[in-house]
Amino acid sequence: MPLVALVAAALVVGFEQLLDWKFGPAGVIGFLMLMIGLKSKNVTVDDALSFVRAPRRATGLAACIAGRRRSHLREEWTAILAGDPENGRELSVVVQLRMALGFLLAALRMRVHDLASPLWVPVDWLLSVESRSNTVIALLVGGQAVYIAGDGGLGALFSEIWEPCAIFGGALYVLFRWLRKVRGIELAAARSEDSASE
Repeated sequence: MPLVALVAAALVVGFEQLLDWKFGPAGVIGFLMLMIGLKSKNVTVDDALSFVRAPRRATGLAACIAGRRRSHLREEWTAILAGDPENGRELSVVVQLRMALGFLLAALRMRVHDLASPLWVPVDWLLSVESRSNTVIALLVGGQAVYIAGDGGLGALFSEIWEPCAIFGGALYVLFRWLRKVRGIELAAARSEDSASE
């Protein structure tokens, strides 16, 4: 069931983004009105009520997609949709729909983050020690050098290999440093030097 809800939410959000990109907010509102009009040629009170309830239903779906660990989000998102009625600030249904679609998108991002986090474990392990990172860079650059030398022979070893290998090695070094910064990883050697100086 959660997989079906996730796929359905992804389709809804993707279609909404496509409409918003192509036609703007008026396209989203027009599509919703068209769907209500197709359901019955004369819009009844029930149709209008279902249109009004749509943001709450979408918010409930978003809370289900976000998962049990984030069950508190249902109450927070519902409170956001309610606006501030004590001070006379209530959100229109269209604004509530846009916010509910934003909640759906946020829930999908949270779920994707949950699914992708185990994939970062080996990358974090590799980035946490400089010797591991340098070994991987050396192996990749060495493999590139062997490939170029295999195609060009020994003459390519001195004339053609150094430039692409230096560019590739430098790019990998910069990439690893950037990934360390993004992931918030401090090198083990740098931490031990800091603790020794204290």
